[in-house]
Amino acid sequence: MDTTNVFTMNRVPLSSGVSFSGVTGEQLMVTHLHFEAGAVGAVHTHPHEQLTVVLRGKIEFILGEERKMLQPGDAVAIAGTIRHGVLALTSAEVLDIFTPIREDLAAKLNS
Repeated sequence: MDTTNVFTMNRVPLSSGVSFSGVTGEQLMVTHLHFEAGAVGAVHTHPHEQLTVVLRGKIEFILGEERKMLQPGDAVAIAGTIRHGVLALTSAEVLDIFTPIREDLAAKLNS
């Protein structure tokens, strides 16, 4: 059995103030994101189902037209094609789980 620790893997820059590491299985992907305070995960959509769990810090999460402050332990399920984004209110860590695999993110991890 091979194991990987997403908390200690090298991180890849994703956008200004945001970096991530991650692993993929056959049908799903787990990413561990680091946000600097004030960093933005731009509002976007994708066809993948996503589950986001806040591990550390506070974020403002945008889902459709709703905005909500999330803190450690809070989780949100996101259906495919729903607009969503993040504003890091503090430095923060987030775990995102996707199905199917987001090939665009997997390519960044493998480059």
